[in-house]
Formats: sequence, C-alpha cells, structure tokens
Amino acid sequence: MLPRQRKLAGAKEWLIEGLSEEDIRGLPEPVQRSLRRSKVIGTNIPSAVTVRQSGRIRTSRASRWLNFTAHETYSVGKPGFLWKASLEIGPITAGRAMDSLEHGHGRIQVKLLGLINVVDASGPELDQGSLLRWLNETMWFPAVWSTDVISWEAVDKNSAVGSITAGALRVSGEFRFDDAGRLVDFYADRYRDVDGAFEMTGWTTPLTEHATFDGVDLPSQGSGIWILDDGEFEYIQIRVDAVSYS
Repeated sequence: MLPRQRKLAGAKEWLIEGLSEEDIRGLPEPVQRSLRRSKVIGTNIPSAVTVRQSGRIRTSRASRWLNFTAHETYSVGKPGFLWKASLEIGPITAGRAMDSLEHGHGRIQVKLLGLINVVDASGPELDQGSLLRWLNETMWFPAVWSTDVISWEAVDKNSAVGSITAGALRVSGEFRFDDAGRLVDFYADRYRDVDGAFEMTGWTTPLTEHATFDGVDLPSQGSGIWILDDGEFEYIQIRVDAVSYS
C-alpha cells in the first residue's frame, strides 16, 4: 500500500470527503498529473457511480454493428458493477444485455427480444474479465485511484500499472496518459471467449475524447479492441452521455 493512500473502512455516503494533495502523494507521477487535470482534488470520493452510455457493438468482424444504449452503476469501495443495455436495429429493440460483477464474480446475460436467452455465462474466466473491466472503468471515477482499493507501480513518465484484488483473484492493467494528464489508453491481458473456449488475449481501450461531467474531466469517447494474431478487432465503440456520483 502506498504511504498516502487512505482506507475506505467505515465509509457511508462518501468514501472520502475532500480529496487532498496529501492523499495523492506517493502515487506514480502520471497518476498524480491525471488526478490534478481531472479536477478531483477537493472533491469527495463517491461510494456509488452511475454512467449512461450509447454506441455500437458487434461479436465478430463479419457481424453487423448493433446500436445500444446502456445504464451502468458501480460500487466503489468493493469493486462491482451492473451494466444493462438495449441492443437496437434501427427503431427495433433486438435484445437486451446485462453484464455484472458482484462479490468478485462476473456474469453475462443476453436475451433476444427480451425473451430468449442466448447467453448466460459465468465462471473464473469471466471473473477475471469483469474485475479487469471494473479496473479499466475507474476512468469514470478516478478519485478512487488515491485509495487502497488500487495499488500502483510506476512504469514511465506517462504510464503506470494499477492492480486490484477480489478474494484470491488479482488483476492488473497499464494506464497510459498523455503529457497533459489525459488518460488515453488502457492495456491488459484478458480472457476472451472463442467458440466456448477461453484464450488469454491482449485487450486495449483507446480513448479519443474527454468532457466534463459533474465537474470532473473524464474520458467521453473510445472503443474496445482485442489484439489478435491477424490484427486488431474493434468490438465496441462507446460514448458517455452522463456521469453522476453519490
């Protein structure tokens, strides 16, 4: 644990009230720079976060893109999330998807027309992927980077590796920043479902736009990419429409 990190035990509405410069001392320099740029110094670290999203998603290079709108809620002190999305073809809702992390366990469910289960998956590989997803998506509540939920290792002037633990599972990913302190990418090795079997695969989430939400400067547009032997496969393009803290 870094010397200036603050424990979250006993937190109620806010995990930490009034994040200060002292709280980020000892973090890798690019993480400090990003926290200052995002304007979270002096704000409270929330115990819960809500993000509204829109974009498009596909399952393979050959499959068509489906538009989606989504509502995602996060728990912060104990990593968790619930992502609910409507999948759309034109004006028609073709299906609904739910992705979750609860008590260290991940689960994905997809229903066509809201009725027919086509995916209902869980297991240790999904636990790993879901915990990595939560770590990645702390980009939308970056003040948690200053707490003992995440441990850090410096890499260079523009990158640092963050790690989190849930039970016996520990995952790590590299946060990549530009010189101004914007988070511009995240890289990790993550399990990918390949015809019912799982393969450890390079995973990256480049970010192309930033905007201000609830007074905090955050990534607002980006994509998810699998790094395959035959090249990159971009499977999701995402836009953040709103972020709120509680």
